[in-house]
Amino acid sequence: MLDKKNQYQQNPSMQWSPICEKDVAEAIRTTLNWKAPGRDQIANFWFKQLAATHKHKAALFNKLIEEDQKAEWLMARVTFLIPKKENTENPKNYRPVTCLPTIYKLITSIISRRTQKYMNDENLIPKEQKGCCSGSKGCKHQLLISKAILQECKRRKKICVWHGLIIRKLSTGCHTVG
Repeated sequence: MLDKKNQYQQNPSMQWSPICEKDVAEAIRTTLNWKAPGRDQIANFWFKQLAATHKHKAALFNKLIEEDQKAEWLMARVTFLIPKKENTENPKNYRPVTCLPTIYKLITSIISRRTQKYMNDENLIPKEQKGCCSGSKGCKHQLLISKAILQECKRRKKICVWHGLIIRKLSTGCHTVG
């Protein structure tokens, strides 16, 4: 048990390398074209079309990180109140939706990808905790599967042996992908 605990504590620190044009291109490639932009009002579509600006975005991101600048414009957000019900008199019948600038989404995507890659390469996340990682089925997905199996067992009015086996597999971390 002690060896396993030490396995997750004695890893080298993550070495930072400057963000390059390729990182920016990869982050932009995975975005949805017309996803709601923030205050900058720049849709992802335009970042995809203007590939010549990728190297300039990379330089901007590196400057922000290296100089540890707090850029207010980067985190400027706009919040919309979307009615949940037809009764718009009561404020509780609204759902707030906040849109962040597209450029903010790009830099956080790049940092997140690098962090995830490092954590996977160094085996820093136990397999039992990978439900939140990309490429794995999360807790909500597993609960929906479990609920569907239980409903089927009740419908048939039989004890479902398979459900117990699936639950045991899920609790041992065999539900991760990749």
